[in-house]
Amino acid sequence: MSDPVKRALEQIAGPSVKSATPEGNGQPSNRLLAQPLILEAGSRGAARKLATQGFTRCHRFSVVPSRHAARWLLPLGSSAVTKQSLDICAVYSPRARAMKDFLSAFMKLSWLGWAQSGVALASKGPLPLEVLVAEVTGETAPAFALSLGSPDRFRKVTAQVMRPTGEILGYIKLPLTEGATERVRHEAARLASLWGFADLRRHIPRVLHAGEWGDSYILFQSSGPAGSGPTEFGRAHEEFLLALRSAHQVEKPGSVLVEEAARSWRQLQPLLNSEWTELGEKALERARQALTGRKVSCGISHGDFAPWNTRMEDGRLFVYDWESAAWEAPLEWDRIHFHVQVSSLLGRTNGWVGHFERTPKEKAVFLLYLLNSLRPILKEGAALKYERAKFRKQLLAAVLR
Repeated sequence: MSDPVKRALEQIAGPSVKSATPEGNGQPSNRLLAQPLILEAGSRGAARKLATQGFTRCHRFSVVPSRHAARWLLPLGSSAVTKQSLDICAVYSPRARAMKDFLSAFMKLSWLGWAQSGVALASKGPLPLEVLVAEVTGETAPAFALSLGSPDRFRKVTAQVMRPTGEILGYIKLPLTEGATERVRHEAARLASLWGFADLRRHIPRVLHAGEWGDSYILFQSSGPAGSGPTEFGRAHEEFLLALRSAHQVEKPGSVLVEEAARSWRQLQPLLNSEWTELGEKALERARQALTGRKVSCGISHGDFAPWNTRMEDGRLFVYDWESAAWEAPLEWDRIHFHVQVSSLLGRTNGWVGHFERTPKEKAVFLLYLLNSLRPILKEGAALKYERAKFRKQLLAAVLR
């Protein structure tokens, strides 16, 4: 069993979980029978054999797209739950969309033969996570669809929690690393603060539960609309950003922002080559010249405002994943980030760059965003970091010309 799959199921099961490989008859060894079990056996037959040993509760999953490239664990057993579980597969690239459409088509035919990569989580009683869900929502038989997250130092499991009918009750975040734990704590605190602004509540999740979870931390938040967020920046995005601006706004000296960016940038220099260093220093000097003696409008920033962190319903934008939220960042940074992410990860360019460099002040804020956005990319250590950093380098050089 791949390590990410095992670790995800261990987080769902709780600290007492054990892994086991079934014997030839599909049953685990006797010494493990008192523990919740993770088994590489997703069939109903295996579940029935476990039930004879007292394991009357069993969550069966298909590993998608495969065990060697696991991204999601989708629950099996109930067609309603299995179909609804695809909601956790927020995909935007053509290849990912095609895969999701393929799975959806077969589910509509009630054909589950595609689930050849099966795992199961069996227990003799409610798992700790099931107890928590029951206490918070009243649902005693929840189903879970799991997203395994990106393979970096901030990896976490996100569980979509559902009733047996498929109704989504909310989402649970379970960190797999120390860095992810701090981010989830930060998100819980930010969401609790933002819930104090009535105009924002229609746009953000509500914290249903947050607290310690073994040696880690857990965040259970409410769900939002089912519709995917658009990749084109439009009126709904403007309305959301206006609500953020209305909640909290300050004017910060431009020189302060430049110095903050300079400190952060110089911490990165050991990781960068001479070309990057030269570009960064040039950008800081250009920003310093444009912003000295001027104020910049700052306020609440989502920090990772992008289509895959949004949902849409009846023109209302709903925004998830507040792990990178900041209280007093330049207001334009969320708007810039949206366009940069769509362009760099989806390959869509609509001539948006010119909108953010119409004046020396706007260009300076743009330059500071590009420098600031490099830091989390390098900290993540993600496989895509090279391409994402390369795109920002090209933008930085273009804006400085």
